[in-house]
Amino acid sequence: MPTRRGLLAALGAAGLGGCSLPTGGGDAATPPERSTPPGGRRHWYTHPQATGNRSLAGGGNVRDADPVTFSPEGAPRWLVAHPAGEGSHWTVVTEDGRASRWHVRGEVAERVTDPEPRPTEGPPVVATGDGAPRLVDPPGEMAAGTAPMVAPAGDAGGTAKLLYVAGNGDLVVAGAERTRLPVDALRDGRPAALDEGRYVLFAGPTDRYRHGALGDTTEPATLVAVDASEPAVDWTASVGPPEVFEGLQPLVADLDGDGDPEIVTTLADTADGARIAVFDADGEHLATGPVYGPGWRHQLAVGPLGPDGERELAVVRKPHVDRVVEFYRLRDESLDVVATVEGVSTHTYGSRNLDGALAGDLDGDGRTELLAPTTDRRTLVAIRRTSDGAETAWRRALDGPVSSNLAGVAVPDGLAVGVGTGERVTVRQG
Repeated sequence: MPTRRGLLAALGAAGLGGCSLPTGGGDAATPPERSTPPGGRRHWYTHPQATGNRSLAGGGNVRDADPVTFSPEGAPRWLVAHPAGEGSHWTVVTEDGRASRWHVRGEVAERVTDPEPRPTEGPPVVATGDGAPRLVDPPGEMAAGTAPMVAPAGDAGGTAKLLYVAGNGDLVVAGAERTRLPVDALRDGRPAALDEGRYVLFAGPTDRYRHGALGDTTEPATLVAVDASEPAVDWTASVGPPEVFEGLQPLVADLDGDGDPEIVTTLADTADGARIAVFDADGEHLATGPVYGPGWRHQLAVGPLGPDGERELAVVRKPHVDRVVEFYRLRDESLDVVATVEGVSTHTYGSRNLDGALAGDLDGDGRTELLAPTTDRRTLVAIRRTSDGAETAWRRALDGPVSSNLAGVAVPDGLAVGVGTGERVTVRQG
């Protein structure tokens, strides 16, 4: 496996092991094959950013917008939003695997395409910019339950490339040529954009932590960064035993405000349970959050969530049991919980849908809120940080329990946010 740079992840005080691949060592990648670059100029996912950060750019007032509802002929499972010339487009995948596209403008939702079956159960990806919006066709060898990531031409060495996990765990980088990197990737994981053409993903699946909250009892033990422009493995960092990474996709964002990205993960083991761990862009461990015993930590979004716009990370502690939102701040290599709010559930046990919340200025006041479902998943609440903690700023009732991811996008006149319930999709746009 080609490695441009080998690094030892310094996990010291957290009691974690680290490993790296020496420069030039390991098995060589499969020689490049001819391929077809992915179409489209922009690509849209079930979360707002290719980094896995569920934070919306811009601002709007969805709080006071009238809801627009439509029925996609089935229970909504996945939503992908992208802007239209007027309003927003919504690709909806229902529980039976069919996809349709809708155009929401003003108080009207118009179906643009009839439902058609998809060849995969994983999250959809939509391409725009060359003709009509369309779903990115998943390669036949792509692992079930995952989704591709598109590296834009500027990040990938001049040609857009499709990154996806193959059924055997290889990471395939397909542009004008196709290269296979034998990283033993998590089969239901997906890459996250890191910086300058680099992407990070989970690998090294193991069954030593059989929690089963995210669809199966296999969790990754390794974090891998790849350079899509070469393509090559840049570095690896491993944990445990007994620890694992409990997640499907890392979250990449500038958490401490220094201009460089951090990688947010959740660590877990049977003795101590789960906690948040942060790494830098070179795979070095920076900090680990507090441990509260067994139970998952659902990492959601990084943004100016603090009462004075400080960069913070929003997490739900044990979304199936405690249902507590935690706000973390990274300061001087210390990752601390600075505020909490109870009564939020962003995930259904056993689901691979981890896109259960959004952050953004959702009511036009210049402040960033976290929007998430309540414990019964029948109401969306906007949580805002205060000088002495956090509070529910406002709430909007739904017509049933949440059945899809919570999706959103910046549009010309504000923001659009949508969610599936029962056999309907509700969009608020303003």
